[in-house]
Amino acid sequence: MTPEESIALAEIQQHLARCAQAGDARRADAYANCFAVDGVLELAHETIRGREAIRAWMTAPSVIPAPADGTPGFVSHHLTTCHVEFTAPDEAAARTYWLVTSVVGLDHNGFYRDHLRREDGAWRIAHRRPRTLWISPASVLHRG
Repeated sequence: MTPEESIALAEIQQHLARCAQAGDARRADAYANCFAVDGVLELAHETIRGREAIRAWMTAPSVIPAPADGTPGFVSHHLTTCHVEFTAPDEAAARTYWLVTSVVGLDHNGFYRDHLRREDGAWRIAHRRPRTLWISPASVLHRG
């Protein structure tokens, strides 16, 4: 790995962490800014194209319901193994595993397939495809 790739790897890992935290906190601007202007978020049943559409999607009401006791609902993504491969000087592909906790404990897990590129001097997600591998029967995703 070149010194430039080592620096880029650290930048990408920090970027992915910022994206997870912004998404969990439903900070629409911060989350959308993790994506390239023409970035794509390819969900299981919906594909969202462009940073502004991603911002609008994140601004919509959360699909995570509050518990019956009235306390706020939450999900917390914990990024684990992340493999980054540089495909060009300003492009990379990453596969990052994640675990999600919620009020029920371990809620679900899976991985992201990301294609990233440097845009305006910063790494951005050009295409993200999350895949869920397991969902707890008690998951907050089954509520509401």
